[in-house]
Amino acid sequence: MAAVTGKKGVGAIHKFRSRLMFREDGAVTVFSVIVLSSLLLFFSLLIDYARIAAVHKLTEDAVRSSVRSVLSAYDSTLYERYGLFGRGGTEGQKLFSEVMAANAEGAAGSDKQGLRLVRSKLETSALHAASFLGNHKVFARQVLEEMKYKAPVDFTLELAARFAPMAGAMKEASVTVGLLEGMRKLYEKRESHLDRVLQLQEQAALAVSGSGIHAMIPVRPEAVTIAGDSALTIVGEYGAYAEQVMHDQSLQAGYAEEIEAYEEKVRAFAIELRKVSGEMLKRHVKLHSDAITELEEARLLNEDMQRLVQQANQLPDQAAYDAVSRRSVTGTGQYQVPSSAASDIEQVKKSADELVKPDDWFSVYRQELEAQGRAAAAIDMEAGGFQTNSLASLVKPITSIAAETWLEGITSLRLAYGGYEEKYIRPASVMISRKQTQEQGNVTAQLERQEKQAGALWKQARGLLHSLTSVPQTEEHMQVFEQVKKRFNDNLLFNQQLGETDAASGLEQASDAHEAAEQSIATMGDIFEGMAGMLEQTRDSLYFGEYVVHRYVSFAPQHLRSLMTEGNVSELSHAVSFNNQEAEYVIYGFHNPVGNIAAAYGELFAARLAVRTMEGLIASKSLGHPLLILSAALIYGLEKTIEDMLAFTERGSAPLSKYVKAELSYTDYLRLFILMHGAGHETRLARMIAVIEQNSGTMLSAVPSGVTGEASVSVELWFIPGLMRTLGRFGLLDGKVVGNRYETKQTIGWSY
Repeated sequence: MAAVTGKKGVGAIHKFRSRLMFREDGAVTVFSVIVLSSLLLFFSLLIDYARIAAVHKLTEDAVRSSVRSVLSAYDSTLYERYGLFGRGGTEGQKLFSEVMAANAEGAAGSDKQGLRLVRSKLETSALHAASFLGNHKVFARQVLEEMKYKAPVDFTLELAARFAPMAGAMKEASVTVGLLEGMRKLYEKRESHLDRVLQLQEQAALAVSGSGIHAMIPVRPEAVTIAGDSALTIVGEYGAYAEQVMHDQSLQAGYAEEIEAYEEKVRAFAIELRKVSGEMLKRHVKLHSDAITELEEARLLNEDMQRLVQQANQLPDQAAYDAVSRRSVTGTGQYQVPSSAASDIEQVKKSADELVKPDDWFSVYRQELEAQGRAAAAIDMEAGGFQTNSLASLVKPITSIAAETWLEGITSLRLAYGGYEEKYIRPASVMISRKQTQEQGNVTAQLERQEKQAGALWKQARGLLHSLTSVPQTEEHMQVFEQVKKRFNDNLLFNQQLGETDAASGLEQASDAHEAAEQSIATMGDIFEGMAGMLEQTRDSLYFGEYVVHRYVSFAPQHLRSLMTEGNVSELSHAVSFNNQEAEYVIYGFHNPVGNIAAAYGELFAARLAVRTMEGLIASKSLGHPLLILSAALIYGLEKTIEDMLAFTERGSAPLSKYVKAELSYTDYLRLFILMHGAGHETRLARMIAVIEQNSGTMLSAVPSGVTGEASVSVELWFIPGLMRTLGRFGLLDGKVVGNRYETKQTIGWSY
């Protein structure tokens, strides 16, 4: 029964389906067509959209691959010589088009007889340079990338390891030399004023002795002359005059003419004595006033010296030396200076206080000047008294009191002049004592001898430095520098920068050895500052420096051998070509054959002089007087520096110091100078580029280091282009529909 029922049910269902599908009114048939067509439309749209997405992906990959293929063709000369990547070789547009076409062909499928879901067509392709190697940011990035992996930074770090142990001693030397040089200048000015005070004292004494008043008194009886009248002879004749007056008063005859002649002589002499005395005092007062002024100037300078010592005893700003000494640099253990070096130099610095005179010294000297002025005024006062007494002695009737008073007056006048003469004229005890005080024993003579020796050495060194700038310059060399200058300016213009040239080392311009020492100490401070920046902040300057040292030619010191030993400049005149001084040009930027070399070797001399002067301070500390120590240190420094320069010309290197047993080459110092000047500056980058352009003949401003590729690709739409065009209007597509084809554009940028 169940089986029968089941068969009947299946038959009923089949019969219902047949009636439903093949009903004569067609309603269900239309519904089915609508559903199926919708599904067909949806799947058609989905297939074309999937094909469009595939085109986008394949086109992006093709453009990227083509761009990278273009960049694979680089300038081999730039890379091999300078480690720089720039487009070269095959023309970029041609290469991009070929690779793009090949990639598009591959994307469409290699089997032309089979079914290809995405058959794209390359419509257009274009290649654009995105950046150029002459751009400073691009160039600097490539240099840094190159040197971060290849720079032998250990070389420069080893330099720091050699200099770091000297940081403490060099710091003290810098402060000490700066202090002593400052003290020396003030000391010389002060002593000049004090010498002027002494000269004015002597001139004042000469004003007294040269006035003739000593002959009119005179002090010594043996100095009385027969030819002229004197106070002593006139007073000596007074007795006879008195007798003649009394005789005529009693007898009324005899000596009228003699009496009148004597009285006229007395009056004339008294007036003349007073005149001479007044003129003498006027001259003396002027000289005395000038001496007081000079002494006050010396006192003010002494106060300046005292303040300078106080400032030096405070903590001076020597951050660069401290920064290097505090850093833990590998390898410093094998380069150690004596532990007492810094303290020995510090003791020399403290001895500068000995140059300052105590305040009461000037008070005592002023009292001495005032005493000389009072002594001169006493002579004038006694001369005035003599005149008064002379006239009083002629008043009638003559009394013994007038005669006695006149005699006392001449005695006082002679005593006043005699006292002045003994102290300031002959034997001049006060002046002799003052001269001995001014000369300070044998120190002045020693200083003079040492200054002459230092001056002679500096003259020799300055002549050497100056000879570098006087080397004959050939027209051929000048033309090359002019070409480099044009390239330099063109690159700055390309980067919208203004050009500048580094100032030459001022060492050659120093007027004397002392100024050269100060400048050398400043140079060493700049070197330590650059070293501190490299150790503490960033190594970019280190990378630039290493790049310059390794990729650019520097001037070999051996070219200076004949100049230093024989004074012959012929070899040097041929050696100063641009290709022999590329590194120096990058650092200093002088567009002439001798400027960069002179600047580099001037700074080399300054660096050596700074180190050797530091040694000289230690070697000369036993001399005691701070200025003797300073001048002896300069002599030592100049002698050793000249020896070092000869060593450079002989073997290309010289010992760093008598305390640090290490040889430093000229190239090592160039590394330090680059750190000191900062190798990443815009103008130095322009000079680096100018050198490369000069040597390669390639203008880096026209060499792309990156490109942007553009490609327009189309694909045929299989189904409903109109519907896809409608979707495009709503922004649902990244391309556009043209006819029955879909077009899209891809842009990819890439750089080295």
